[in-house]
Amino acid sequence: MENYCENAPLAMGYVPRQKNFHKTFELSKALQVGTIFPELCKPFCGRRGC
Repeated sequence: MENYCENAPLAMGYVPRQKNFHKTFELSKALQVGTIFPELCKPFCGRRGC
């Protein structure tokens, strides 16, 4: 993956391959946080290191 990033053109987005996710949130929690997968739950706190 590191080699790919080094050779990627500037200002081009990339998405790493998704790993196999096994755990999921309950539906009500998933609707609150915007994802069913806990591994993808990355809340924005407005500053570094929430």
